[in-house]
Amino acid sequence: MFNAPLKLQRTDYHADLAPHLRYLIDGERALTPEEAIERIPTDKFKPVATSIVDFGFSKARFWLWAEVENASKAPGTWNLVIGNPLSDDLSVFLVPTSGEGYGEPVEILSHDLDEPFAARELAYRNFMATFRLAPQQRAGLLIAYSSKAATQQSLFIESPDYFFAQVHQEDMHNFFVLSLLLGMTLVSVIYLTALRSRAALYYGLYICAAALYLFQTDGYAFQFLWPSWPGWNTMAVIPIGAVWAAAGLQFARSFVNAPKNHPTLNKLFVAGLIGSALMFVSSFWLFETPWFTLIALALAVYCTSLYVTAGVAAVRRGQAGGRFFFAGSIIVVAPILVGLVSYALPGEFSQDMIGHGARYALVLEATVFALAIFTNLLDIRRERDEALRREIAETKERLAAVEALQEAKEKHARAVQLAERRRDQLATTAHDIQQPLAALRMALRRVENLPGLEGEKIAGSLSYLDQLIDRNLQQTRPSATADDPGQPNDLSETDDHHASFAAGAQDKPAAENFPVSVVLDNVARMFEAEAHEKGLGFRAVPSSLSVTADPIGLMRIVSNLVSNAVKYTDRGRILLGCRRSQDRIRIEVHDTGPGMAQEEIDRVLKPYEKGETGGTGLGLAVVSRLAREHGFVFDVTSTPGRGSVFSVSVPRRKTIRA
Repeated sequence: MFNAPLKLQRTDYHADLAPHLRYLIDGERALTPEEAIERIPTDKFKPVATSIVDFGFSKARFWLWAEVENASKAPGTWNLVIGNPLSDDLSVFLVPTSGEGYGEPVEILSHDLDEPFAARELAYRNFMATFRLAPQQRAGLLIAYSSKAATQQSLFIESPDYFFAQVHQEDMHNFFVLSLLLGMTLVSVIYLTALRSRAALYYGLYICAAALYLFQTDGYAFQFLWPSWPGWNTMAVIPIGAVWAAAGLQFARSFVNAPKNHPTLNKLFVAGLIGSALMFVSSFWLFETPWFTLIALALAVYCTSLYVTAGVAAVRRGQAGGRFFFAGSIIVVAPILVGLVSYALPGEFSQDMIGHGARYALVLEATVFALAIFTNLLDIRRERDEALRREIAETKERLAAVEALQEAKEKHARAVQLAERRRDQLATTAHDIQQPLAALRMALRRVENLPGLEGEKIAGSLSYLDQLIDRNLQQTRPSATADDPGQPNDLSETDDHHASFAAGAQDKPAAENFPVSVVLDNVARMFEAEAHEKGLGFRAVPSSLSVTADPIGLMRIVSNLVSNAVKYTDRGRILLGCRRSQDRIRIEVHDTGPGMAQEEIDRVLKPYEKGETGGTGLGLAVVSRLAREHGFVFDVTSTPGRGSVFSVSVPRRKTIRA
């Protein structure tokens, strides 16, 4: 039994035609409109079982039939809106009906693949047929169409006022979504590209290809981009989809850095890219084959699964932005699943539902993917900044070391130059004083043979003076070494215990046994008169102890200590003596000078560091160095305002084996 005719109203009218439709499948695509009308009274036309007209993917021609009636008492005009802009051929006929049967069909809309967009009566992205009915008039609408892309149709009858209001609202909504999508994509790509992200470029291409895909399936691409290419418009969905898939694969591949981090997954990505390229090229020749659409759907499923796999890999690896990418891949899956269900179960999802869902899903996934890239880039930028900071710090340290080395070299050069100059001066001075010292030695040797202790002291002092002069003269000669033929290095040439003083030019000081009184008495005679001139008491405590040491080195140390004591003591006295401590002899110099705090002691033990009382800053530093070189132990005990005790500990006398 036929469905009752659809009652039409003249104003603000909108009605879905699907519940009133019957259909006939023309597998041979051979029926004429008249032949199709002849089958209407028979059971050849079957009711549309679903709420949406959808026959899946098919090459057949489909005939639709519905009866309408002008329910008003005035003539009216209505628009039949057909919502599939990708139909290959489409014809709409108005068939007058009466109790006697059906009249001659009148074609009110005709479209084929060779027809440009400009041929349409109204510049509208979808197809539209206008018809007019007299008051209470009944008529039939006979629709014939075929499509290689999809057979789904949404058919509505609308009054002109409703139609134009709806078109405006629909266009505003679609263009808002597309503008939002493209604008967001543009901003994201510009910003992310400024951060030198290759993934951002693929992301932009992916979103743009997706937007173009929706633009084309909505009919806007044919209206605005290629209105003169109707053949391309019909098949463009496949090559655009292939570009979309390839861009998405490259985006996911670049985001997770599959070539480096996921070699196996990278091979799957490469396979998908090859498949997308083959799909793009072959679509120009194989588009009309029945199985080609199935291959396209299989490629879409494959690519979508790779997106999800890449998201899982990014999350498991702990990659920054991985969770966002995984969420975006899940969003991608949703419209694909809807499309597959729509193909497997025709009539379950309307074209509007699929289209709007795809738009909103695309906007959402574009946002989430942009967050994924941004988060990932921030992490990469942070790591690069940290590495750069470390490199800068290391560079600064290297530069500081280089500068310090250069400064040290310059200081060393200046020191060497100064040392050379001072050595030359010292050599000249030593040479100049040799003559008067020779006369002094001759005079002293006249009394050298005095009997008793006085003769012995004079002899010792004279020997110390000779050998001290010889040692210093040798040290002023740049080429002087122990191997020089003119240098004495045989200590057996003399029996006197002071003969080893001449070995001072050797690298290692020679130790020998000698009475410590030799050093104490000679130092006392050197500084006793100077102390008395300052009004200071001076006493050297006699000692019968003997030590094993380098006499010259010990003499230099003790003389420096006594010299400092005399120099910096203004009142009181100075005491020079020694005491035994197990297997060592401790030589001490006591003074009643200003004393020093521990901080000042630490400072004056460094070369060229002066104490509070002034000086050259060398005395105690020289003593400390000489003590270390000879294996002595040097110590300072001082109390500010009360004086100081300077001591040097040397080994007690031991037998020297030949």
